[in-house]
Amino acid sequence: SSGYTIPGPVLRTHGWEFTVTEDFAVAGLGIFDLDDDGLYLSHEIGIWHSGELLLSATVPAGTETILIDQFRYIETDPFWLTAGETYVIGNTTWGDFFVGNNSLATIEILPSIIYERTLISPSDSGFSLPTLERDFYNFGPNFLVIPEPMTVFLFGLGGLFFVRKSSR
Repeated sequence: SSGYTIPGPVLRTHGWEFTVTEDFAVAGLGIFDLDDDGLYLSHEIGIWHSGELLLSATVPAGTETILIDQFRYIETDPFWLTAGETYVIGNTTWGDFFVGNNSLATIEILPSIIYERTLISPSDSGFSLPTLERDFYNFGPNFLVIPEPMTVFLFGLGGLFFVRKSSR
């Protein structure tokens, strides 16, 4: 990712709102790790819909979690997000850096997600739904996705075709 990083100065939740354009499952929740050297503290992270916390996990301090492109992930049971719905993802920020940017042009987002806005919770509110809008893009929280079932099924059929064809 590109942009600047700043430390979380108070215990609050930073996040972003997004709309889903096609169904997919979230298979893990993650947080930015500036130098790929582990998190200083553990962080709560969650996804909300209409003010209700739908999925949450704690990404522990240290380096024991999955690291992909400067994000540390904790696996979750698959949780489906629905096309046409708007969600908020957020994580606590005290003690570690998160990525922010003044331009969305340098942030890569899945084609099935429309970024809406950056949100934070009130100062010193801990882990809670972020509702206050910010004027820069914050991508500290992140998630791993699984495509919708028909895509997985079609990939599976392609694999069967390839195995069958190559065995002749």
